[in-house]
Amino acid sequence: MTAPELESLSEFIDSLREVETLLAVAPTPLGAGGVAVQAHDRELANAVTRSSIVMLVAHFEGFVKAALTELIDEICEAKPPTRRIPEGLLELHTRGRIEEIFGTEGPERIHKTRKLFSAYASLWDADRSINPQVLSAKILTRQFTNAKPEVLESVFNLLDVDNVISQIDVHVNREIIARGDEATRVKVDVKLTEIVDRRNKIAHGDRSEKPTPVEVQNYITFLKDVANCLSGVIQSRILHCCSLR
Repeated sequence: MTAPELESLSEFIDSLREVETLLAVAPTPLGAGGVAVQAHDRELANAVTRSSIVMLVAHFEGFVKAALTELIDEICEAKPPTRRIPEGLLELHTRGRIEEIFGTEGPERIHKTRKLFSAYASLWDADRSINPQVLSAKILTRQFTNAKPEVLESVFNLLDVDNVISQIDVHVNREIIARGDEATRVKVDVKLTEIVDRRNKIAHGDRSEKPTPVEVQNYITFLKDVANCLSGVIQSRILHCCSLR
């Protein structure tokens, strides 16, 4: 049995067309016309590629959050026994309630303590069906603050997925080899850090960052491969978590 393709993956692939459409606006090749025209073309090309990087990373990070939301939605619909749910995910939800308690006092603390045991204790009863009202996609997606490798590792550890970056690395380089471009093999952790750092610099007004159209196109291909791998990982988690056995 295989899980259906994530809707979030299809939406991400569609969103890449927007980035490619923007990238197509960049004048190429440069060099035609007078000095003023050439200067204008360079500025336009830089503006387009810089904007493309920001948009691309935003779409990718949106995909990851949407995929994590699909996982939670599937669990809430299937209502499997809590023993099928990763303990890191259960702890994340319980921890938030405990932190709320310590931020209050008096009657409000009593109320929240009662709610902790009446509503959230069931999360730790292995044979109890999961209560959709105490599982929140927002609590999970809030942990995903950016697309850097250490953040991805941390979030997927909550789902009992170890070494997700290593899994992505294998998948991405397998795809590169399949395209007959083995000379461009990459280290996924380095590449993700590079892309996010460039996005951050551009978003904060660093005008020295001037990615080329070829670099942006390579980033598009790379993040598409990463997204395909993450989609498979999430699908596997859905199949595991939503089993009623």
